[in-house]
Amino acid sequence: ADALGVAPRADAFAEIPDDRLVDAAGALAGLDLRTPAHRDPLLGLSPFSLVLDTQPATSVAAGAGAGTDLLIGTNTEEGNLYLVPVDRYTTSDARDVDATAARAHPDPARLVGTYRAARPGATPGELRSAIMGDALFGAGSRALADAHAAHPASSTHAYEFAWRSQALDGRLGATHTMELPFVFDRTGLPELRGPGGLLGPDEPPADLAARTHAAWIRFASTGNPGWDAYDTRRRTTMRIDAEWTPADDPRGAERRAWS
Repeated sequence: ADALGVAPRADAFAEIPDDRLVDAAGALAGLDLRTPAHRDPLLGLSPFSLVLDTQPATSVAAGAGAGTDLLIGTNTEEGNLYLVPVDRYTTSDARDVDATAARAHPDPARLVGTYRAARPGATPGELRSAIMGDALFGAGSRALADAHAAHPASSTHAYEFAWRSQALDGRLGATHTMELPFVFDRTGLPELRGPGGLLGPDEPPADLAARTHAAWIRFASTGNPGWDAYDTRRRTTMRIDAEWTPADDPRGAERRAWS
């Protein structure tokens, strides 16, 4: 309301044209949305978000979606999208890692220690990206998979998309949204290619898009994408790259750190 020069009331906001709302959003960058009881679910990346009062894993644990098959997963380097393009990846240091953990977790020192132990030799940028990616996507996805797998009436299948784009001097990697051109078999779109395009300058593995697309179609048709179901004992997850490799609970230590 201060940025727009209006009274803090719903009817006052209703009179503001969309273009003014968009312009005002830039002035709100950097707001700390944390409260004593809740963390900022977007880690300061945006001053706005649609956040549910009850998170999906909680709803599913209570029975929501118990009869619906679920395919869920994340990308190996989700957080790179928020660091690499704005030159905050290679410039990150230990203080940045600690600050990201503090925004994301009630015990940041334990969280950082877990990631350092699980990723020996990782750079600060790699650690910061990993923590950010799990805070935004990974931890919630794994919690949802666990909750859904507890219901025997439907199947749960998990994946980790690991193919690394060589965009932005090879640093973009398996970032957020990287799986989408493969899921929809659209890796040939020219706007996705080149040094600054999502898929980078190199040709993806020849059959990766076709195989990924087929797995999603198979799941939509049958409820099974073609690999073993996820359960709370083994937590089988398919790692999707040039080679497809199933693994049991591949991120166990990091998963437990968020529990």
